Amino acid sequence: MVTPRAVWMDFRCVPQQRGLCPDAKPHCDVLRITRLDQIHGAVAEHRPRFFCIEYDYPDQGRLRAVPLVRREFPALPVLMFTESHSEALAVWAFRSRVWDYRVKPVTTGTLARLIEGLTHAAESAPYSGQQNDPFPPDLIAPAGHLRRPLIAARQTAAAVAWISEHYGEPVRIEMVAGLCHLSESEFSRAFHREHGLSFRRFLLQYRIAKARDFLAEPEASISQVAYAVGFNDLSHFGRMFRRFVGIPATQYQRHFQPRTLPS
Repeated sequence: MVTPRAVWMDFRCVPQQRGLCPDAKPHCDVLRITRLDQIHGAVAEHRPRFFCIEYDYPDQGRLRAVPLVRREFPALPVLMFTESHSEALAVWAFRSRVWDYRVKPVTTGTLARLIEGLTHAAESAPYSGQQNDPFPPDLIAPAGHLRRPLIAARQTAAAVAWISEHYGEPVRIEMVAGLCHLSESEFSRAFHREHGLSFRRFLLQYRIAKARDFLAEPEASISQVAYAVGFNDLSHFGRMFRRFVGIPATQYQRHFQPRTLPS
């Protein structure tokens, strides 16, 4: 088996300290870079299967790397690691169409499974020079939290915080609107204005993102994951997962299953 290649952008504030890059090297051939102006040359030289970006405390300048890579190399899967985490950052990452988003610390085993999954995904969709992305165009723009100051989302921040803790439960829009002290119609308009998509769309996207995370665990079953993220209808979960991710949940999970070694 050919060792997969990866470009690893180390965008930590103190890159001299140990990051995840050394742990990735046993599993792939890594070319490490630290500046935005190195991206094009690194991709041309190394011809990677995927692109990893590692942060500790990402700021607006460093976050530019994500849309830059997605725009210039749309068929190249992007994996994003960060130490400083917020729900706003997670939503922005998935709406920017990263392949996966992980909050550090990340175990060596999880990192190995992610790399294997990325490799399979790249092999199943080889680079053709054209964009091959299952996400709808309205999910491309940066989330409202990062497009404008955090205070710009003050009307609906309580709803986002509630969903981050209760995404697996039944959600009534009148209830989350009440958390924000708004009527349903006022809440719907405010949420779309602050986040760039409807609340229902946001909830569905959030649940699918969580399902992707759970499916990376080898012991998880599809039905358990579907129910855990708030789907009571397994067939509906399957349709929505394929719509947003581009492949069935069973195929997605197989990317992360450890391979059986010959005896």
